Amino acid sequence: TSCFYRYSDNAGAEGSRSSGERVETTAIKWEMKRGIFELANLRPCSILKREQTPDGKNHFYTVLIRNRYGLRKEERIPKGVMHVVNFVPRHALRFSDKIYTTDHHLPNVFRHEIGLPEGTFPEAWMDLKDK
Repeated sequence: TSCFYRYSDNAGAEGSRSSGERVETTAIKWEMKRGIFELANLRPCSILKREQTPDGKNHFYTVLIRNRYGLRKEERIPKGVMHVVNFVPRHALRFSDKIYTTDHHLPNVFRHEIGLPEGTFPEAWMDLKDK
């Protein structure tokens, strides 16, 4: 599961914090901001809880946000911090495969060029010929 979330917007914000032996937990409320649904803001998350709105029409989620490969330093959640985000709407969640787990990454997958015989396409379409 992946969530649209920008950590740098909330890095300085004070959420509820609880310190244990080694892990610090921060809890922040999800906010709709301009540009939040850009793919650069899609990051791995784990759904912890689902809650229904009082009218029963929508659901909000509590998620644990994780780092993904390639994030800038200011976007990374520090080691030893569990970053929990509350009230994440359903439209901010995406189902996604883990890296290298889809079928085309399996060993011994059939890979072959598709050859087409000459004359399959009209001459007018063949504009990449050497001149």
